[in-house]
This record gives sequence, structure tokens and C-alpha cells, in this order.
Amino acid sequence: MSLRGRQNSTTRPLQTASFLVVRVGLSYLALPATGVRGVLTSEEAGHEQTVTEAGSVYRQVDLARQLSIVADLSGPEMRTVLYSTGRSQGAMAVEQVVGLIDVEPNECLPLPAQFRGDERNWFGGMMLYQDQLVLILNPSWALGELSSAEAAPRGQVEQSMRATPVTLGESC
Repeated sequence: MSLRGRQNSTTRPLQTASFLVVRVGLSYLALPATGVRGVLTSEEAGHEQTVTEAGSVYRQVDLARQLSIVADLSGPEMRTVLYSTGRSQGAMAVEQVVGLIDVEPNECLPLPAQFRGDERNWFGGMMLYQDQLVLILNPSWALGELSSAEAAPRGQVEQSMRATPVTLGESC
């Protein structure tokens, strides 16, 4: 309380999460920005199976195929996002990089109950951005780190995913 009888409120700044929003086909996806290592044009990325940038090697990841999305990756806005989880690195081709955004925790929503199967490993949640539904992509799944976890018993998979809240659609 202050001298005048009012409570002094100390407002803590809300922690935000940063995401790189991209478009593949008609789908908008968000990648946690902490893993983004670069964005390249098609000329910079080349057409090899791997992309080498700043001394690191990134293997090509076909997001469109993994998500069964029809995508035109030959357009002028096509980019390759270099991404690292610390354990794996990948170069993901996207039709468009929409932008880097900061999101408050209450803006991230969990997946609806209709998502009951493997897609819970693919996406960590969702949010709205510029009137578009954006699915928060689980980079560990996209880079193939969960392929061994999918063979593990369900309880072990859920336990390992709880360690990274964004992959579950909890607070960003």
C-alpha cells in the first residue's frame, strides 16, 4: 500500500514468444523463432540435398510432403528456412515467409479435441495472425526427431513432449 491507501501495482511485462510465420500451400505455419538460423532465396539455397551455411550443414526437409500439402515452390517468394533444434538441422522450403511475430501466451491456443491422432505430434497449438489460422509447427517432428519416439509407448511420448510446452499448445 502506498501512503495514500492505494495498492502499488507492479506490473510484470508479459513474456512473449517469437515465431516465424510461413505459408506452405494454403496453410500458415509458425516456427518457434529461437531455432531459425537463416532464410535463403532459392538461388542461395541451391538444389542439393543439403544446404551449407555459416559452416553448418542443413538437410532438405520437405514440409509440403510431410503435411500432404500441395505447394508451388517455384514462385518468386519461395524461401528456404534454415532451422535447428540443437539436435537436428533442416532446410525447409516454404512458399512465402510472412513475418516474424511476437505472441503473448494467451494468444496461443491448444489444438481442439478433434485432433486426436498423430497430428498432436505435428502441431503444438494454433493462433490467429492477420485473420489467418496459424498452426504452430513442432520443429522436432518436422526435422524427424520424433520418428523414434513414435515407436515408444504413448506415455513416454507424452512425457517427452511435456518437456517442451510449445509442442503441446500450452503457453507459448
